[in-house]
Amino acid sequence: MSERDYVLGTQDDELNRLGFQHQIWRAQAYRIWERADFVPGNRLLDVGCGPGFATADLSALVGARGRVTGVDASEKFIDRVKSLNLANVDVSVGDVQELKGRLPANQFDGAYCRWVLCFVPDPHRVIDAVAESLKPGGRFAIQDYYNYTAIKLAPKSEIFARVIRAVELSWRQHGGDPDIGCKLPTMLDRAGLTVTHLEPIIRFGKPNGSLWQWPTTFFAIFVPTLVKTGFLTVEEQRAFEAEWLARSNDPNSFFSSPPMVDVVAVKR
Repeated sequence: MSERDYVLGTQDDELNRLGFQHQIWRAQAYRIWERADFVPGNRLLDVGCGPGFATADLSALVGARGRVTGVDASEKFIDRVKSLNLANVDVSVGDVQELKGRLPANQFDGAYCRWVLCFVPDPHRVIDAVAESLKPGGRFAIQDYYNYTAIKLAPKSEIFARVIRAVELSWRQHGGDPDIGCKLPTMLDRAGLTVTHLEPIIRFGKPNGSLWQWPTTFFAIFVPTLVKTGFLTVEEQRAFEAEWLARSNDPNSFFSSPPMVDVVAVKR
């Protein structure tokens, strides 16, 4: 996997979007870290760390006695993490599907992975490698989609549904699976990990709220990409943008986020 394989891109506007996205979903991240018993002094693995927004929070959580190791395929993102100069963080460029044998076995107290497995062609290899790197009793915390196209805009919108289908198709063409969460318990069990926590996450956002801005920033970047790659027409883009603008000014509109799942699994 290389920079060009990132279906959402690694350009500056995507980096800024990821920073905003982390702020919107930060509370959910801390909640699963608490579920996974991540504590000061832990050695943690951040799988697909991106530009390091969660990495920085994990660094603060484990403190000076702990350490966070991050891996991501984007050299640009890894350079951004390095620029933070976090003393207890080490990061490297690498495909998370190629971690097996790269990391020492039985090394980490825990691992974290958010919105990564849904994008990689071979999530089994990621999970197997993480399982090998965890100490016995180590915890793997995962947050990912399990039914992406169940995202809804209310009142119902056909052009919105059309765009979401295009998003799904584009991700699948790149080898991803936006319903990966449905498969995680079986995949984790096969890798020697026992699921100890499983919980759905669905949030609702209304116009002018911070959560509403999360899909707004995504659509602004990705809908034009869907046109360039042939998943949408220019006419569909224009119709969608007009619809989203109208809904953004309608106090009776709301959207439900794509269903996600929190999973915590412990190495046997």
